[in-house]
Amino acid sequence: MSQNQVENEQKIENEIQIKKKVILYVHQDNFDEKNLEPLLIINGERIHIVFLKKKWNTTMYYVFEGKKYMKLWTDKKGNILLYFGNWIGDMFINKEQSEEYIDPFFYTAGSHELECTNRNGQKKKLLLNGFDIIPIAINQFPMHEDAIFYILCNKLS
Repeated sequence: MSQNQVENEQKIENEIQIKKKVILYVHQDNFDEKNLEPLLIINGERIHIVFLKKKWNTTMYYVFEGKKYMKLWTDKKGNILLYFGNWIGDMFINKEQSEEYIDPFFYTAGSHELECTNRNGQKKKLLLNGFDIIPIAINQFPMHEDAIFYILCNKLS
């Protein structure tokens, strides 16, 4: 076996492809801050505060930026569900936080496609069918784009 064949096989072994359906789920979201748990996603010098809500055997991820927020979670079939809402106010969370150090975490985003590379050099390619979350994350949540893509790659797929 030539060295090129060995290198190609290693690249294939280090890359996982996953197809996911993304669904925009518009509903009355009655989140209560006392049910939220803080998660600090730390990528180098950036700290993203994400809130978790555990309900119905799933974990929901809330990402706030300015006067808007995004909620991400999966349904029983493994589809990624999204909800966007507006929010104004203050939150006081007295629960202990958890932390995840994700540096270095790299990604390449395209239309309906997200390729992520974790700190071990493993690549995961998400092929997203349905609602295109990529431009929403980039254009509406630019301060938390890293956290959203990390959640998509490592928590919801």
